[in-house]
Amino acid sequence: MRRKKNIHTGSSLADFLEAEGLEAQVSVRATKRTFIHQLEKRMVKAKANKSKLRKALGSPTTTTRVFDEDYTALSLDTMSRAASAVGCELKIALVPLKARR
Repeated sequence: MRRKKNIHTGSSLADFLEAEGLEAQVSVRATKRTFIHQLEKRMVKAKANKSKLRKALGSPTTTTRVFDEDYTALSLDTMSRAASAVGCELKIALVPLKARR
């Protein structure tokens, strides 16, 4: 017995985001959220708080921006200093689009 094709299915979310030109924006926000999550986990392991990061970053405003998911314009220098403050190094990689899907 053959299954009927579900007529209620459409394109994927990735296809929709690409068609609307939102794929890059969503990817950047997801990357920032991942960075924040990893930084917070490392802060717990290193028994560090935001005051320690504030000293490493040099500014309360910069520290706030590091943890702001909507602020995606952080410099690599700022991200690297935040990583160093919790005993880590920042690594950046290029991932081919076909490999991600």
